[in-house]
Amino acid sequence: MASFGRWLALSVIGGVALLMAVARWGEPARTEERSGWLYQQFGDQGVVLGMLAMGLVFLLLGLIGMARSGRALWRHRQAGSPPSPPSAATPGGVRLAGGLLLTGGVLWTVFYLGGKARALATGAAAVEYGYLAVLIGPLAVALGLFYLLVRPGTLQGMQAMNRRERLWFLVFLAVGILAGVALGVGLPAWAPMLAGGP
Repeated sequence: MASFGRWLALSVIGGVALLMAVARWGEPARTEERSGWLYQQFGDQGVVLGMLAMGLVFLLLGLIGMARSGRALWRHRQAGSPPSPPSAATPGGVRLAGGLLLTGGVLWTVFYLGGKARALATGAAAVEYGYLAVLIGPLAVALGLFYLLVRPGTLQGMQAMNRRERLWFLVFLAVGILAGVALGVGLPAWAPMLAGGP
């Protein structure tokens, strides 16, 4: 059931990203987006196209995961047996999850925060950014480092971790949140450095 909930959450994130992209379709790029890679490659609709792509991938993965989890749950209920206990993750799977989270977090921070920082550094009158969006990158980096350094024996959530793994998970989670908050609150001060300026 916990696995189904995670896939459902991923589907909701993908659906929200799609709705936001559709709502912005046809609008000109904002000032802070004009210095970003997506704008330079695809013009005014670059950021919208990026949101559409991300939303579609998340939604598709979430729907596939929900379908598979739902079928497994249905088979267990039909057979009258409880769901199987969480299986141990392979070391390669844990490293892959950590690498994907770390890479995704770094890319999100570079592209999202880098664009905002460049706009601030060049003296844009107003730069809009959401604290939750700023938090995504550092949080993903922290969780990626957790999987790469601590290497928990499961990828099925905190409930399936042992006590040591849960403790380290909470430490990395707290560090990621604090780093995200520091970046969001201090973005105007960090802007020149993030933008690659003096």
